[in-house]
Amino acid sequence: MLAANNSQTSPPYLSDMRVAIVHDALVNSGGAERTLTFMCEAFPDAPVFTSAYLPNSTFQEFRLLNIHTLPGAGLVQTERRAKQLLPLWIWGFRYLNLQDYDVVLTSTTFAAKYVNPSATVPHLCYCYVPFRWLWNPAAYSEQSVPFKGLFAQLASYARPMLRRIDYQVMQSVTRIATSCQNMAREIELSYQRDSEVIYPPIRISDYHLGDSVGEYYLCVSRLVSHKRVDLAIQACQQLGRRLIVVGDGPEREQLMAMSGPTTTFAGRVSDTELRNLYSACRAVIFPSHEDYGIVPLEANASGRPVIAYGVGGVLETLVEGITGVYFSRQVVEDVIEAILTCERIHFDSMTIRQEVDRFDVAFFVEKLRAFVHSSI
Repeated sequence: MLAANNSQTSPPYLSDMRVAIVHDALVNSGGAERTLTFMCEAFPDAPVFTSAYLPNSTFQEFRLLNIHTLPGAGLVQTERRAKQLLPLWIWGFRYLNLQDYDVVLTSTTFAAKYVNPSATVPHLCYCYVPFRWLWNPAAYSEQSVPFKGLFAQLASYARPMLRRIDYQVMQSVTRIATSCQNMAREIELSYQRDSEVIYPPIRISDYHLGDSVGEYYLCVSRLVSHKRVDLAIQACQQLGRRLIVVGDGPEREQLMAMSGPTTTFAGRVSDTELRNLYSACRAVIFPSHEDYGIVPLEANASGRPVIAYGVGGVLETLVEGITGVYFSRQVVEDVIEAILTCERIHFDSMTIRQEVDRFDVAFFVEKLRAFVHSSI
């Protein structure tokens, strides 16, 4: 189970239920992996089955869990390689032996959904987003696309067939949950299935309010093109505002080359360092189009406002003028205007924090357990 201060025991009505959790891959530290840690709190005795597991590339909590990988996991050294081996994972999940379990809960975008439990075992799917490479390939940047060159051309020819297979697999799922109304609409469009919204949480108590507000803005992101960190850098440079960028990725050198003396690249930092940076920043700049977005919640739990591109999941988590401000276009001029608007508003740190209480982990655990229990 998880560390002692995070662990929870199952309620009596779930104590005899044998739950298996199946997740795509544990090869990075993204929002899906963070959500998985909280799923494991809801079902502390459940084993986790996944395609590949790189302990040094994902959250430390998984080191305390019962993790099972698929044949071929040893071939994976990077996230890109994990994506390239998709056919292997589909085969592995399809023939995964789950006969000892009463419920199978998949945590998935691309592969775990292919599990094939017996007809009497409910397959409950927490689908973060329809598999982008099939349903929205334009969302991939050149750096993040799993296939390149000839392989990319061949894969594109196979996409219509694979999309039909993906659709059929989702028809066999007993019930679907997802992260937000934004994604529920995408699931209905792609799969013609309804889904229940269970918002991914944060642990509010992990974050603290700062004693004072510093003179810097903060951007927390993987450094890849579609995250649009360049907008935050350029806007702060033109305004002469200090910016700290937390995160790493293939475009770090390119972003550093375009940055001036007001921008600091902190790279990957510890959880404690990040929370301290959150609590003392003027605001967090969130310039990407995200399906949901955990970073804005972490900033708000620290009492700080968010300057966000006003599309996607942030429309369900931020309250404009209370916990942050939106900008409507991904252009430098709109980010600059949003920063200036933010500076004219008096934000109350305690009010901001109270607004995100509804996203605390306790509510997620309760709702996920109820979702599972109501399906048996």
